[in-house]
Amino acid sequence: MRLKFKNYSILLKSLSYFLTISVAFALSASNMQAQTISVGSIMDEQLQLNLLLQDSLNYGAINRPSTFNFYNDVFSRNINHNKWWLRHLTTSETEIFEGFYAGLLPISIQNTFNTRLPMGENNAAAWYGRGHTTEFTGGFYIKSEYISVNFEPHFIYHENRDFLYPRFIQRDAAGNTLYSSEGLQFRVDAPFRFGQDPFSIFNFGNSSIRLHYNKVEAGISSEPLWWGSMRRYPLIMSNNSAGLRHVFFGTRQPVNIPYIGKINARWLGGYPAESDYFLGPEAGRTRFVNFLNVAFSPSIFPNLTIGAINGSYIYQDGGFNFSQITYFFNIFESSNRANLAGIDDQDQIASVYFHLVFPEARAEIFAEFAREDFSYDLRDFINQPNHNSAYALGFQKISDAPYFDFLKTHFEITNITVPALQQVRFQGNFYTHSQIRQGNTNYGQIQGAAIGPGSNSQFLALDAYKDNYRVGIFAQRVAENDNFHFERGSASNALSANFGDYFRHRVNLNFGLNFLYGPGPFYINSRLTWTRAYNYGRFDYGRFDGFNATNYDRNDRTNVQFQIGITYIL
Repeated sequence: MRLKFKNYSILLKSLSYFLTISVAFALSASNMQAQTISVGSIMDEQLQLNLLLQDSLNYGAINRPSTFNFYNDVFSRNINHNKWWLRHLTTSETEIFEGFYAGLLPISIQNTFNTRLPMGENNAAAWYGRGHTTEFTGGFYIKSEYISVNFEPHFIYHENRDFLYPRFIQRDAAGNTLYSSEGLQFRVDAPFRFGQDPFSIFNFGNSSIRLHYNKVEAGISSEPLWWGSMRRYPLIMSNNSAGLRHVFFGTRQPVNIPYIGKINARWLGGYPAESDYFLGPEAGRTRFVNFLNVAFSPSIFPNLTIGAINGSYIYQDGGFNFSQITYFFNIFESSNRANLAGIDDQDQIASVYFHLVFPEARAEIFAEFAREDFSYDLRDFINQPNHNSAYALGFQKISDAPYFDFLKTHFEITNITVPALQQVRFQGNFYTHSQIRQGNTNYGQIQGAAIGPGSNSQFLALDAYKDNYRVGIFAQRVAENDNFHFERGSASNALSANFGDYFRHRVNLNFGLNFLYGPGPFYINSRLTWTRAYNYGRFDYGRFDGFNATNYDRNDRTNVQFQIGITYIL
């Protein structure tokens, strides 16, 4: 659930109530342990780093948010608390009555400022428009042996200042701007801007109610999820949007089957929400989604994890039907379909992934391959396995370095651009669908890879760690919706049949610095990103007369994003 406010004072009043409750908890608390660990939090970063550092571990976290039990299993091996990434963090907790404990979750304040353009990703319910965006997270939990309740809402204020609008956005008959997706219009619910006024949001964030026994659990949740092996851009499920409202059933942490291996599995069924600005043909219809994520690490090769994610989106006009939770078992569609044009009334999406750790080298490689819309039958899959496909691959490596405890190198390639199969068979943009018009979105943001439909990315980062510090640099190239460029700049549209528009790709070049200082209990983070947005706005697409690679107008823009935040772990 998400509440949107135009009045900033309402948000401030809500925050004041929350802080009052927080102080009351803190005055009576003792030091014990918390519950789930929010994706992207300090403890989540610690966990991901230690899974790479500790050569005795052989199972990566592929179903996040992780449980605090899993966190404890990892950090029980550490004896050095002088380094922030090795510090076993706990939160304040008190017994409220016999067998039930309550405590406070980490409190975090984050501020992001964009100078000229909206820029942001993997930020849950927030959207980083031009100007500043202020976020607050915090909350409390109640737990017992068999039940846990997390309440960790996400408050956001968006200044949402005006900026230069791109060319290919939809307008009504009077010429008024409609907040559609650039280039894709209302083929997906991904507005290029969320209205023209400042606004505030209250989202339930990383909140859940869980019933659990041993390593199995079930419950309801609004948590942003991160599924699969990728470290920057998972193809199916990430924290790029607010968390789905969903019910779930699965394992809390890997279950060991003697002589076979470890299995981790989770099913969810939920309801993606539509943004306030979607005006497509199916606006207002209720979507239902269900997914299954299964990962396996064999006993004979414990450093390898292989997994698969499968799911579908449908419209649920007639209410819930239990048969809807079995849709993802249809790996191949019925062979009596009339054609291959994607006429089915459900949007199917699936991926396979792997994660391989080299403990002695302190390195890992990972990859994911995804399909949207299943094959007609097995023959169709063998002939064209790359139909409506996307892929991602990358590696991370820990290296010794002078003056630092170690360096971490991270390289990742993500490709969601439609393959050349488009020449002989229709393919929609990844994350879009001809029937489920909102696409794979929640509250107007893509649930998978943040770069969005038709895009591709190459990312390289180098981070140095020492004592209470992390400092890093990164570089990235992102081609935004290259499918749209190929469509509008095709040689068939040019004056010469030999060349199309090969010089006006819409590309972002990003360079940045990041910093973390964590003496405890306070952790300060910051990031500075310089972006050169080449051919911003696509203003000259389709205009070839007199233009070539040497004399076309450079419609480029520069944006600088600055982020600073602080987390307090009670």
